Amino acid sequence: MTLTTLACAMTIGAGALAMAVQVSRAETTASPRLALAIVGGAAEPQLFLAQRQIDRAWGQSEDSLYRDVEIPGWRSEGAAAALSAAIPGAGQAYAGSKRAWIYALAEVAGWTSRWLYERRGHELQDAAAAYVGAPADTTSRWSFDRWEARTSGDASALRTLYARDRNVFYDEIAHDPDLLAGWAGDAAATRTAFSDMRGVADDRLRFARYSGTGVWLNHIVSAVDALRAARLHNLPLGRNTRLGLKGSWHHGSPAFTAALRRSF
Repeated sequence: MTLTTLACAMTIGAGALAMAVQVSRAETTASPRLALAIVGGAAEPQLFLAQRQIDRAWGQSEDSLYRDVEIPGWRSEGAAAALSAAIPGAGQAYAGSKRAWIYALAEVAGWTSRWLYERRGHELQDAAAAYVGAPADTTSRWSFDRWEARTSGDASALRTLYARDRNVFYDEIAHDPDLLAGWAGDAAATRTAFSDMRGVADDRLRFARYSGTGVWLNHIVSAVDALRAARLHNLPLGRNTRLGLKGSWHHGSPAFTAALRRSF
């Protein structure tokens, strides 16, 4: 091959390569949807990135296949607890528990004992006040005039206390040694008898408060036990229940189907 022939061949090859590049650019420019440009302008090639955000709203649609299924014999745990919190034993009866009568009986016993102790306590307080008598009367077992005569003190504050809160006044004359002079006869013995009567009355009122606390504890324990009873009642039902899930493509979007099945 001669030098002239080789030069012609190289010229033809370079021309073909230039035409191929031009055709490639033309095809790419004419079809922007099919591919990105190999070279953009006279600058260096750049990397073009595209991101697409897909939003999906999950949940029940208009053609949803979800259905509420009621299981025969199922008991609501929340309803059982609420019933027993209001009326002890009611939630157990709702759940089919045999312990309903225990909490109902405890409720009746608690309120009855509270009422009896409170009434007896007030009766003993009234009896102790009658034992003392009216402090404004000089013939009573404790009197303002007697205390003033023996101590040369002023009983104005004691008279005010007696008018405003007699229960506190009786506690003061029963325990304050500075008021011992107001008692008649053997002051120490008379005051001791009165203090004993007040102590018995206070014990009865304290037992009434304990009974009231027991009543509210019965409500709490009964509510917790009712929730447990409902859960135990539902346990065999739940063992025979199965939840089936199925996925599919519906109207161009994913769809899920849930089926609750119970075997008998």
